[in-house]
Amino acid sequence: MTRPGRDMLTRLPPLATTGVGSLPGNDPAEAVRHVMTAYDVPFCPQLPCLDGDMIGEWLGVPPGRCGWSPDRDRPLPRCWATFLDAVVRTRPRHGVVKLQVTGPVTLCWALESRPSSPPALFAHDVANWLAGNVHRQIAALAEHHLDCLLVVDEPALGLVPSHSSLVRAWDPLRHIAGAWGLHVCCPPPWGLLEETEPDLVSFDLVQHSPRGVALDSLRRLVRAGTTVAWGVTPTTGMGGAESAGRLLDHAIEGLTSARIDPMELLAASVLTASCGTGAQSTRDEATVSRTLGDIAQRCGSQSRGTQ
Repeated sequence: MTRPGRDMLTRLPPLATTGVGSLPGNDPAEAVRHVMTAYDVPFCPQLPCLDGDMIGEWLGVPPGRCGWSPDRDRPLPRCWATFLDAVVRTRPRHGVVKLQVTGPVTLCWALESRPSSPPALFAHDVANWLAGNVHRQIAALAEHHLDCLLVVDEPALGLVPSHSSLVRAWDPLRHIAGAWGLHVCCPPPWGLLEETEPDLVSFDLVQHSPRGVALDSLRRLVRAGTTVAWGVTPTTGMGGAESAGRLLDHAIEGLTSARIDPMELLAASVLTASCGTGAQSTRDEATVSRTLGDIAQRCGSQSRGTQ
């Protein structure tokens, strides 16, 4: 029996394209126009020029000057009002909208003055605070009958030591949206991801193509119904669709050789860049979104041709 979040993600088209979250530029209206026209799954853009980086966006000040407490209130992203208006007026056919939050483990790692202390010790409390903040946006989408895919961005998982409470760190975020996922642009901790069982796993395929034990964990996640967001192109878009397509083909071949149906795998696959493009140029972002669309079209055509 699948979980509701995984059922919701089956409404997405095979190889649906989306962004990780951050975009270059400082014009909210232009950023929203871009995500509404360039991607299959629209997402509320984070503009580092206006919102700050993924840490500052949530803490409001550099972490070294921040005395975090659960009653801190985070302002809405600069793009939010424009984005909500856009997705209400031009509703995606599948009814799914993506939001993203900086993960509690990553925020705890940024706040921790002594990196040897395990950030997981208070990550659950930070996750409660994150859930309270993003719940307003999820509720606003629900008022217009739009379902939310909430993706938790955790690059610090590659920096913190393993800790037993990490599996429970995301519990407050697990059930507040229609579906939830984890994005890791670090070397993926596949054992932890497998134990955590998110509805979606998003990772950097460019730098961290799974092999051996990692591929075994990914196979088990896929068989359990997890959707995979493949980070198939660098944030600069270098290499183009042909290079990224070969990378995706190789990864899919590794999974389908283990008797996973290739058509089912493509249906449960999403395409993204390896990370957010907020630190790049608008030209780079345009190249990335165009490349992802080209890959989706090419792979979709190939799969239809083999039926």
